[in-house]
Amino acid sequence: MNAIRAIARELLGLVVDDVGFAAATLGWIAFVWVFATMAPQPVPWMAILLFCGVAAILVESVLRRSGAAR
Repeated sequence: MNAIRAIARELLGLVVDDVGFAAATLGWIAFVWVFATMAPQPVPWMAILLFCGVAAILVESVLRRSGAAR
């Protein structure tokens, strides 16, 4: 069972280097999508909200990986 787990972790590592970054990005996209579906009509600032959130997640990930956010 440990061998299967190790193989799965290696395969996931080939696709996703930072699981926290990937999870946060998917979570933010899902949050904005749910929020956007509640709006009665398309709201132009939803794209700005999506971009700013993903950009903030990217900056946090870069700072965390560089060791600057200690």
